[in-house]
Amino acid sequence: MLDAKKLNQEYLDWVKKSYEYNQLDNGIVEIVSPFLDNFSDEIGMYAIPKKNGKIKLTDDGWTIDNLNSIGVNINKSKSRKNILEQQAKSYGIDVIDGELCTEVSEHDFPVAKHRLLQAIIFVNDMFMMAPKTTSNVFFDDIDNFFTENNIRTTKNSSYIGQSGLTHRYEFSIPGFKDDVPLRLIKTMAAGNNTMFAKSIVTDVMQTEPVVKNENPRFYVMLNNYNKNNKIIEINQDILNLFKSSSIQPVLYSEREKFLPEFRE
Repeated sequence: MLDAKKLNQEYLDWVKKSYEYNQLDNGIVEIVSPFLDNFSDEIGMYAIPKKNGKIKLTDDGWTIDNLNSIGVNINKSKSRKNILEQQAKSYGIDVIDGELCTEVSEHDFPVAKHRLLQAIIFVNDMFMMAPKTTSNVFFDDIDNFFTENNIRTTKNSSYIGQSGLTHRYEFSIPGFKDDVPLRLIKTMAAGNNTMFAKSIVTDVMQTEPVVKNENPRFYVMLNNYNKNNKIIEINQDILNLFKSSSIQPVLYSEREKFLPEFRE
């Protein structure tokens, strides 16, 4: 049986120890994270000193280039480009000339680095399963599901966790006093993305103490369809990880079963 608290601490310790910082020319610092992309390469970021004393944090265009390489061309679809910009903005990140980036003071660097990494991972996951022939992404599908069922949600709610870092939920459904719980919902477009699953558990573990007075329930909606719209099996270890961490996994093919809970 997995221990959620132990897993959370091990995850945080692993993240802290696994970053690499490499000094490059012109004062630029390469930051190599322990998180992997679709090709099992480590996700990198760059810290660039600016004349105004601030630091520019950027993915150097990696995220969009990576999506292009798997056939998801953001710039050819106005809808996808708007979605990308909106979702990046919800993390406090800009999209400029194909880069995910932000400028911050040295004091705000740790939090901004976390926000940029979160944005890179989420955007990469969000578009990963999108067919070339549609502008729709998993986030849109879930949004439409709630709208069609007259469930009022707030998109992109953020909470400052115990560590002082921001943790974002793609959807939230407000509660009411002690009778109706607050429901916080994460999404996984690639339902078998183990690394993203672990980061979601940490988000919940960091957020739960902050919202405990609102009787929270946590959900993660997993896409269990492939590009051909056929149901795929989700790794049982991922499902067990969520359940042991008091997170309800919701397979997209079974979303209708959870309507009563979402409508409370």
